Amino acid sequence: MTDREQLLALYQACFPEDEPDFWNWVFDNLYTPENTLNVRKDGRIIASLQMIPCAMRLGERLFDAHYIYAASTLPEEQGKGLMAGLLELAAREGRRRGHDFSVLITQEDSLLAYYARFGYKPAFCIGTGVPEAAASKGIVRVASADDIPVLNTLYKAAATGFLHGHRDARHWTLQLELFGTGAKVLERNGAVVAYAFADERGILEAVGPEAAALAAEIQPDRPFRTVPDADRRPMGSVRPLNDDAKKIVEQNPCFLNLMYN
Repeated sequence: MTDREQLLALYQACFPEDEPDFWNWVFDNLYTPENTLNVRKDGRIIASLQMIPCAMRLGERLFDAHYIYAASTLPEEQGKGLMAGLLELAAREGRRRGHDFSVLITQEDSLLAYYARFGYKPAFCIGTGVPEAAASKGIVRVASADDIPVLNTLYKAAATGFLHGHRDARHWTLQLELFGTGAKVLERNGAVVAYAFADERGILEAVGPEAAALAAEIQPDRPFRTVPDADRRPMGSVRPLNDDAKKIVEQNPCFLNLMYN
């Protein structure tokens, strides 16, 4: 079996809720061998993670980072410290590449404590919003590539003051492709005033001055995720890879979301 075939089998064993089409999308768009760390036993891949290059932003400062993705160990090989070794290897490799942060989003809240054992602080938080119908309805439509500049403007405005994931045009393009018709915008008087990314799990991010109104049009009976304010719930973790990065995490709120999950 090729590495891709072995990794696909590994991911399906560890994340049975995800369809093969999703993982093939990951391989086609995110996977590169040089950013994939593996543990092999008798030539077979039994544990793996991906270090997807990304950037973090705080104000006008950009920081190099990597996103820990698809951290997987075959069920029969778990409990042997294999993932601990891979996470340490990722940190060393990240430092060698000049990265400031190693970041991740947990599949379950219970995993926050697990990653904390390896220096990952549960600092990335999400806010919860409540849908609220607007007095006058605007136009709700599917987001397109032409909307990327305004999506980014709304996102940057909302994330000001946070250490947050920097989203370039490619990131937005991949999210639009991944969510398809679940990526929506609300237009009012010819201007986009909110965007939302939604699927069967709910609205995974809604941002903009009228995010609550857009949420009310899409999924009116469910709360939505947004940039946190006073209401903050940890959903991801960050491991600073140098002293400057450690100070930044200690002194600033953090936000990370929509990382291909």
